[in-house]
Amino acid sequence: MKKVLSLLTMLSFCVGLSMAQTAVPATNAKQKAKKEASSTAADSKTAAAAAKKEAAAAKKAAKAEAATAVAAGTKLKKDGTPDKRYSAAAKTTAAETKAAAVTKKEAAAKTVASSSPGLKKDGTPDKRYKAAAATATAAPAAAATTTKAATTKAATAVKDYKPTVDRSLKGPNGEEILTGPRGGKYYINKNGNKTYVKREG
Repeated sequence: MKKVLSLLTMLSFCVGLSMAQTAVPATNAKQKAKKEASSTAADSKTAAAAAKKEAAAAKKAAKAEAATAVAAGTKLKKDGTPDKRYSAAAKTTAAETKAAAVTKKEAAAKTVASSSPGLKKDGTPDKRYKAAAATATAAPAAAATTTKAATTKAATAVKDYKPTVDRSLKGPNGEEILTGPRGGKYYINKNGNKTYVKREG
């Protein structure tokens, strides 16, 4: 019985000792975590304070810039910065470029008008002048006559053409194969119509 009791006390002592050893590292880890959390919180607080200071300095600078712009008489955007579209320099440069473009157009129109008095500003013939009216009507008439002559020449060439018989070929029912004006091969079918033969590749 003494042996059993001594064995139980030894066992309880070992269990207690093992519990004490595992409990100590857990408390150390908790303390380390708390220390780290407090240090990161302190760091984030200092970073937030620095950011607030920078934002306040930027606001002050923007207010000062807006005040100088208002004193100068310039317009401001919604965010308070000066609107550069309304500055005096921008207005004068835009007006100068417009004036330069207008004078350039006028000079070009004057040179066209001075070189040929029967033309409009855009270079088209002005039909109020007799010479310009004659040239304006003569050019299309000349073009029409040349195209008409070309088409009549082609039509007469087609009408005067007499098909040649190609004796080396025969149609499907023994018809004569004829050659057309443009080189196509055809035969006359039983209805009296032309049926073209496919060329061999």
